[in-house]
Amino acid sequence: MAERKKVSEDSVEYRLFPAISGHGDNQTLLDILDTCLALVSPHVVDYIWHIDPFQLTPVDGTKDCPPHLFGKTTFGDNIEDEWLIVYLLYDLSRQIHDLVIQVQDTDGEFLLIEAADALPKWVNPDTVENRIFVYNNELHIIPRPQTPANVTVLPASTPSLQEAVECVRRSPSTTRASPQVQKALLARVNEYPDKIQENIHHTHCYIPANLAAVLERRPSLVTAGVQAFYLRDPIDLQACRTMQYFRPGTRVTSRVKMTRCLYAQLMQQKFQPDKRCGYTLPRSNSAKFTSHDLGMKLAHGFEILCSKCDDNVERRQNGPAVRPNDVRWKRYLQSLKDRGFFRGEIEGSKKYNDLLSSAREFYQRQTFSAKRKRTAGDEVLDLLDRVTFDIEAMRRSEAELQPPDDDSWLNISPEELDALLVKRSGVSNGNPTSPDLGEVANSVKSFVDKISSVDGVEFPGEGDEEGIQFDSTGFISAMTKMFEFEDNNDGESSSDDMEEYGWDDSDIDVDDQPPVVQTEKRKQSTKSSDGPSVRDYKSSDGPSVRDYKSSDGPSVRDYMHLMDRELSQTNVGKSFEKTPKVSEPAPSAKASQNDSKSKKKKSIAEEDDDFEPVNIDINIVKNMLESMDAQAGLAGPASNILNTMGIRIPKEAKEPPRRPPQPRRRSSGTEDSNRPPAPPKPTNLPVSPVKQRPQRPPPPKKTIHRQQSKETNV
Repeated sequence: MAERKKVSEDSVEYRLFPAISGHGDNQTLLDILDTCLALVSPHVVDYIWHIDPFQLTPVDGTKDCPPHLFGKTTFGDNIEDEWLIVYLLYDLSRQIHDLVIQVQDTDGEFLLIEAADALPKWVNPDTVENRIFVYNNELHIIPRPQTPANVTVLPASTPSLQEAVECVRRSPSTTRASPQVQKALLARVNEYPDKIQENIHHTHCYIPANLAAVLERRPSLVTAGVQAFYLRDPIDLQACRTMQYFRPGTRVTSRVKMTRCLYAQLMQQKFQPDKRCGYTLPRSNSAKFTSHDLGMKLAHGFEILCSKCDDNVERRQNGPAVRPNDVRWKRYLQSLKDRGFFRGEIEGSKKYNDLLSSAREFYQRQTFSAKRKRTAGDEVLDLLDRVTFDIEAMRRSEAELQPPDDDSWLNISPEELDALLVKRSGVSNGNPTSPDLGEVANSVKSFVDKISSVDGVEFPGEGDEEGIQFDSTGFISAMTKMFEFEDNNDGESSSDDMEEYGWDDSDIDVDDQPPVVQTEKRKQSTKSSDGPSVRDYKSSDGPSVRDYKSSDGPSVRDYMHLMDRELSQTNVGKSFEKTPKVSEPAPSAKASQNDSKSKKKKSIAEEDDDFEPVNIDINIVKNMLESMDAQAGLAGPASNILNTMGIRIPKEAKEPPRRPPQPRRRSSGTEDSNRPPAPPKPTNLPVSPVKQRPQRPPPPKKTIHRQQSKETNV
C-alpha cells in the first residue's frame, strides 16, 4: 500500500465530489463552483480568517479519482476556522444533491476525534483511509465486509477515491455512521453559525488615521497586520525606526474589529517601542494604556507588512478586474440576490454598495487567485493610495464610539476549565464533594477482571461488541475427565475460599494441577505421616480450606493460602490493612472440658492461628488515595484510571498559610521602663554544660568579745 500523503501543519484540506457525468466535466465543475460560492458567501464575505480563507479550485478527474473541487486552508492558531469550514461543508452537502465530501487535516480524519467514544473497535488511523466522508449532512464510514456477501458491495482493502465515492452513493444506509457518532459530531458542528459572532471582538485602538481608514474599508486586513507583528524579528523592526507609512502624529481612536484569537495574540505580547519611532505609551495604570498599546502594536505590524512590498505601480495594481458582462459574475450576483444577501437594501444605497463591494472582492479573490500573486501588503499600499479621510472628523467622532467588548474571557478559573473539560469529554462529575469509596473499589476490581489485548485495556462499559466467549469451568471439567481427576467437592463452591482475593475458578491454571495418581501404599503413608498436612490448615473463619480426599493433591489456592500465612508475619504482610478477627465468646466449663479433648486432635498450626485476611477494598482505596496525593494535582496513572471510569476525586482543600506573628514595636515613653524584662527565648541549639570552678571556702568571721569592745570604747 502506498504511503498516505500527509496534510501540512495547521492546515485542512477538503475535496467536494459532485455527481457529474464524463461529458462536459469542466463546465459542470465551474457551475457547481459558482453555486458553492453563492451558498457560503453569507457566512464568509465579512468573516476574518486567521491566515487563509475558504477557497475552492476545480480539479480534473483521473483513473482513481473523479473530478472534484479542491480546497486548502491554513488556520494557524485559530482552530475555530477549521470547524467553520466543517460547518460550511456540512451545509453544502445538505443543499447540493449527491455531493460527497472528504475533509482531513494534519491528524488525518479529525472528525472521528469528536466521536472517539462511540466508534467501532476496528476503526483506527490505519484502517480508515478513504473510508470517511460527509454525505447528505451526515458522516459516513465505509465498513469492512463481514460476510462473503458483502465483499461485492464493500471494499475489503484500502479503496480508491473513485470506489469509495461510488460506494457511499450506492449504499448510504450501510455506510451511515451510528446515531451516537452523528450526535457527538453534530454537537460541535451545530455551534455554528452562531459562534461566528461569538468569536468576534471589538476593541479601541489608538492608531494613525490612514490605518483607521484602511481597516474601516477592509476589516479582514487586520489579520495580516497582527501576524506581521506576532512573527516579527529584529530585521523587521529596523523598518519601524522611521515609520515611513504610519506616522504617530495623525493618531486617532478607532473601534477595530478582530477575532478573539488575534486580540489574545496582541494582548499577550510584551513590546517596548523604539524611541526613534515617535510612539510613546502612558502609564500602565492609565485608562488609555490598552488602546495606546494595541494601536502601537498594530501600527508596527502594518509598517513591517508594507516595508516588505516593492513600491512598484505594476505590482500594486488591483489585478484583473471583474467585467460587468461576465456571465459567471452575473450568475453569482443573481444567486446572492435570490438568497437575500443584500438584506432588502435598495439598489444604489450606501449599504447596498458596501455589500456589493465586499461580494465583488470575495469573488475576485476566488476567481483570480491562481492568476495573480498579491500579498496583503500590496492591498494595504493600494488602499492607502485610494482611501480618503478627514482627521478632524475622526477625532470628533471619538466621543460617539461604542465601548469596547469585555475581555474577561481571557482569564479562566480552574472551575470553568474543569467544566469545559467535562463538556468536551462527556463524563459527568457526579458529586465531587462526597465520592463513593465503595464505587472506587468495585470499579478497580471490574477493571482488573477485564482481559487486555495488543490494542490496549478495555475499560468497564466499553465493550459493545460480543467476542468469543470461553467457558473456563467447562474446559477444566473436560480436562479433569480426560486425566481421570476426581472432584469430590460435591458441588461446593471453591470461590468462597479465595473471595477475599477476587479469584474464581477461571483463574486456576490447569498446568498448576498435575495429575496425581496415588496408590494404596501412598494413601497409608499419607495418613500415617507426622506433622500437619496442607488439608490440616483452616481459614480464619473456622472451616477448612478444602475437604481433601486421599486421592486429591494441593491446588493453587492451597499454595496461595499457605503463602499468605507465612507472609502475614513479615514486614510486607504487616503493611496491608487487614480484616480484624472476630473474638469468640468465653466457653463454659463443660465446653472447655470438651474443647480440651478436641484440642489434642487439632494440628499445631490451628492452635496458634492468628491469621487475619487482607481487606482488599480498604487497600485499594488507600493506595488510590495515596497515589492521587503523590500526583500533586497533576495527571498520573491513578487519576487517569479513575477518570476513565467516571469517578472524580475532589481536590484536597488546603488551609491558607498562617502568617508568622510580627514582633511588637517598642514605643518611646514610660511604658518601657515599667515593663518587666522579657524571658529569654528558647532555642533548639544544643547547650554545652558549663564547667564550674571550685570555690574557696569563705574566711572565718572575726568574733569580738564584749570586754574588748568595752576597753576599746573606753
